[in-house]
Amino acid sequence: MSEEELVSGIAIVVDDEIDDTRANINALLKKIKGRMPCIAYSAIPKDAVLKHWKGVSFVLLDWKLENADVSAGKAEGVKISDTVSQSIVDDNINFLTKLKDVCFVPVFIFTNEDVDAVKKILCEKGLYQDGKPNYIFVESKADLIRGKKLFSRISEWIRNTPSIYVLKAWEIGYHKSKTKLFHDFYEISPVWPKILWKSFSDDGTNMAFELSEVITRNLYTRMMPISFDEKVFRKRIRNAKKEEVLKIIEGDRYVRADQLPQGSISTGDLFKEEYQDNGTTKHRYFLNIRPQCDLLRTDKQEKTELYCLKGRVIHLTRANRNKIFSSENGHFNEKTNNAIIAFIDEGKIVEFLFRNLKISAWKDMKSKRIGRILPPFINRVQQRYALYIQRQGLPRIPDKVIC
Repeated sequence: MSEEELVSGIAIVVDDEIDDTRANINALLKKIKGRMPCIAYSAIPKDAVLKHWKGVSFVLLDWKLENADVSAGKAEGVKISDTVSQSIVDDNINFLTKLKDVCFVPVFIFTNEDVDAVKKILCEKGLYQDGKPNYIFVESKADLIRGKKLFSRISEWIRNTPSIYVLKAWEIGYHKSKTKLFHDFYEISPVWPKILWKSFSDDGTNMAFELSEVITRNLYTRMMPISFDEKVFRKRIRNAKKEEVLKIIEGDRYVRADQLPQGSISTGDLFKEEYQDNGTTKHRYFLNIRPQCDLLRTDKQEKTELYCLKGRVIHLTRANRNKIFSSENGHFNEKTNNAIIAFIDEGKIVEFLFRNLKISAWKDMKSKRIGRILPPFINRVQQRYALYIQRQGLPRIPDKVIC
């Protein structure tokens, strides 16, 4: 993927010297505008503006922004107090924190202050981590304007930060596929959503869910595979800690309840409840395996029945490791009557037993939902359960004939 593709879109520049034609920032702006559309602000935009930044390519922020009153005071020779300076820093931190909630984009802080001092402040506020790739990039404004190439620097940083690189590459594939998808369907019929909506309505399903599924399936098909530069992933990085790897694995197969739309019911919903065992508080799990089409075909959501498999935590120890885990295949050893999903709900390994199917109403279980198991992991549990209920028992072989 070329540098031009990686650094494309709309750039945002926030600098209080925008209106000063003699200021160095204008040399920087000239470089940007010669390459891509650019929107410049002389002060941090209000929240009503910030919410529209979802599609920007990157943000450039001057660390020492000054409002009109501060600039006027300096012009008159008034000394700026430490309180005012701290207020400026606080405004930047507040801005960066809100920006995280709007979009995930590279943020380049250019400053005339000490670069390490700025990084220290960002670290204290939880916005920057020393020794790790970050989405915030801090550099001296003077160094950049003295001849260092802005876009080469940005491109190099993106390629050295895998998470940012994957985001940019994915966005390119996504936008191309989205454009093609909606043009293709528009050429078939400009009212294609209405046609599908009526079909879903006649079928008695959740129309919004089904329409979203059609769009998602078609986007996925048109996007795959996305073109990634393998060299980016071959570069040596520090050894990842076990806890970090576990969290990544969990994020691939499990979504916490606080990240799910309230009231949405789905195959894969996971519930947890407490119970007492000889005075000890323990937990048991219930996994909904009922097909999605059945969950949507109901007029009364509260009475929707869930088909839940009972689950229990199993612990991996040195003594049982070889018995329950196959290092050769990288999977847990399962039997005909169970399925194991590893590293969910804070890294737990949960075994779901097929003989324990519980039918419960959504209204009785919704307060206990802790998350959702994602495909293909939930699909595999459904497939294994389908084989279980169709199994054929065989006569036992006498022990005497086994040598």
